[in-house]
Amino acid sequence: MRAAVVALAALIVLQSCAAPIATTTPSPAATAVSAEPTPSVTTETPRPPPVPTATPFPCISPQKVVADISLANLCVPGADLFVEASIGGADLHALFDQVELDLADVQREFAWTLRGRPTIDVFATGASYTTGLVQVFGYSGATAAFVADNSVSFFEPALRTILVNWEAVRERRPIAAIRHELTHYVTLEACAPRCDLVPAWLNEGQARLAEATIPGGEWRLVRVRYEAASMVATKTLLPLSALVSQIQWNNITSWGGYYKYQEAARATELLRGDIGGAQPIAQLYDRIRRGDGIASAYATLTGRTFDSFVSGLASRFADAVPAGPAIVMTPGPQADHGLGYLLYGFGSEQKVTVRLVGKRIEEWEEVTVSPQGAQFSEIADRYPPGTYVLAVTSGETVIASAKFEKRGGRPLSVD
Repeated sequence: MRAAVVALAALIVLQSCAAPIATTTPSPAATAVSAEPTPSVTTETPRPPPVPTATPFPCISPQKVVADISLANLCVPGADLFVEASIGGADLHALFDQVELDLADVQREFAWTLRGRPTIDVFATGASYTTGLVQVFGYSGATAAFVADNSVSFFEPALRTILVNWEAVRERRPIAAIRHELTHYVTLEACAPRCDLVPAWLNEGQARLAEATIPGGEWRLVRVRYEAASMVATKTLLPLSALVSQIQWNNITSWGGYYKYQEAARATELLRGDIGGAQPIAQLYDRIRRGDGIASAYATLTGRTFDSFVSGLASRFADAVPAGPAIVMTPGPQADHGLGYLLYGFGSEQKVTVRLVGKRIEEWEEVTVSPQGAQFSEIADRYPPGTYVLAVTSGETVIASAKFEKRGGRPLSVD
């Protein structure tokens, strides 16, 4: 192993520059909730009390109780956002601001004004989320447990209601799970009366792409693009024809259950680009409402056949990123904290050693990449500032490496 360690040290000095990755867009600072001031009174000249500082929540409207769980309404315009009482402080502001932004952005994407009013119930823990699935959606205990184990949020179309497991989503910023489900909500309105013409890959791909295009969510978009390319490299790409019905979609589980979202999101991103214009999804759904299937709508809007789109996906996925096996650095998934990195284009379930070498640190970890040849992980904010080399080795051989600078908690440009 000594040869590999020496090679890593040399890489710190010799590695050439790669294209920089955009840093995370800073989120607006949350406005602190001001306490109601005490009225100021003098005996000689009585004065009226100062007006309390307005805050957007909680609403005066009644709270609700799910089983023995109390939820407060945050009074978001356009939605009924109920949040478990144990969630407080900055988390409430983050939820209010994100849902307000999500509602505006998703409606803009579809050029659609919601006719209905989404209900969003945010539960503090996995246990209370499971309770919500039983009490709000009427699921059996077994079904609720399965859904809770395999989701962080869930939209029930029959009830037009979204449930969220805050414990599972709160650490990764920007908050994306609610936008995913709101995209499904808007889709269900925008496709009527021909929702039968919307394939599952488009419905789910648009929702996953919505997560990846939230300001500050660049790391998610990197994953969509590079993991789709890694599927091509490992010949694990799923045919779109196997992702048409929701039953087909739901039957793909395990690793495929994650990567189907990445493939569908990447295909949807390319579809949007092919249609072009300021609101390509709005154009597409306008055709669907008129009775055009996806193939007919694509041909009308692009002048190209849908068969050519489908047959060209693999090469377009692969050609959009540098060939692997390689490492791509991303902004950290914890807002401004740390860095992320993605191994991609490796062999299916390949076993490798990931080494992190800096001036004051050297660590390594044995990992097995996914069957799709990729692996995402993070370099936490606790690591000291400085120049680092991240390398993937097999025995004495360095397979891939990336050099980067880390200063404090801010992800920086990557060499």
